Amino acid sequence: MNLFRAVVLMTLSTCAAAYVCAHPPRAAAQPLGPESILPSPILDDDFFVWPPNVAEFAAGEIIRSREVTLRAVPNPLVPHRAHQIMVRSNDSKDRPVPVTATVLVPTAEWTAPGPRPVVDYNMPIDSLGARCTPSYKMVHDWQTLDLDIPPVLSLFLAKNYAVLVPDHQGPRMAYSAGRMAGHAVLDSIRGMRQLPGLGLSDSPVLATGYSGGAIATGWAAQLQPTYAPDVALAGAAAGGTPADFGLLRRTMNGQLGSGVYLSAVLGLAREYPEMLMLANPLGVALATSPLKDQCILALAPAGVASLPAELFAAVPDPFGTPTARTVVAENRMGALTPTAPVLLYHGSSRVFLGDEWIPEDGVITLQQEWCRGGADVTYAPQFGEHLTAAVFALPEVVHWIDDRLSGVPAPAGCR
Repeated sequence: MNLFRAVVLMTLSTCAAAYVCAHPPRAAAQPLGPESILPSPILDDDFFVWPPNVAEFAAGEIIRSREVTLRAVPNPLVPHRAHQIMVRSNDSKDRPVPVTATVLVPTAEWTAPGPRPVVDYNMPIDSLGARCTPSYKMVHDWQTLDLDIPPVLSLFLAKNYAVLVPDHQGPRMAYSAGRMAGHAVLDSIRGMRQLPGLGLSDSPVLATGYSGGAIATGWAAQLQPTYAPDVALAGAAAGGTPADFGLLRRTMNGQLGSGVYLSAVLGLAREYPEMLMLANPLGVALATSPLKDQCILALAPAGVASLPAELFAAVPDPFGTPTARTVVAENRMGALTPTAPVLLYHGSSRVFLGDEWIPEDGVITLQQEWCRGGADVTYAPQFGEHLTAAVFALPEVVHWIDDRLSGVPAPAGCR
């Protein structure tokens, strides 16, 4: 394994260095941090182009919209209409940014009392490239199976719910940046309500997501009372939740999860460019190489090499620096309290196996912190590890979502 890691490191170093020499960084086009580490822009679909006047719009206001036909499997399985919106949102440092999202509404009539409910489905994007974002893939790719894990989008449509899919990593594909993700979700809900002719302006909305999607879900829930008090949530269901990025150092860094972990580090650096001061030349080369445009299916297998973040750092302990401590603290859930009821579920060793990547104690701590703030939080430990727990939890999670969207009150308090 040590020999394998050395070969991988040498290969990455050579490829990254060659790329940087052949493609020197361009002058910054936007005052948003070093352009060299940002994802390459989408060139074959003008809908995703960053408009120059984003700051002129209010948070959640629609900048542009369009009706689309989705080609990605399994999205077309249930007859529906699909619309895409771009809204103004705010990034991790409250700078105006554009955020895109897709709204899917079944063509079948909603016959139950009240308006049609909406599931805000925050997919586990977990990618770095702009073409990996759900709204782009739904229209241009043949599949979204790598984002829809487990594949519940069609399940929600089959229940006759409308589904909102925000591109919650934001325009910089800032994977793991919690505040950016929460803002994106809440402003996408605001934008969805403004779409005419869909009958969703007064719909109950519930947020859900697993793993990377749980980052967006949890942050949306805890930001909602202060950032978007006009956006009422019927509930939030988050599974496999990376509540504290600092805990992942012991479970993912330098291990099989290192490909995903290093991608999350780069995602954070896109929102916090001061982190680049911690990178050595190899780290800078890799962050500006074609790796910055890859999707999860290419990034995750890189964990086989088990390369630790320290190999790419200019200091012996990058995690102990004031910059890293500040960024980790700012992206840790729990400092704010949701007012909507919350379901947290997680692969648990108390049941069987347990989540090998995302420590369960981080989720238990999150529940305790939210409960001390007065939130109603149910914790449901699950059979399985990180991937299988999402599948085994599905019946319980869907039942909880159905109850909230039908108006059944959530259990009060914490349990």
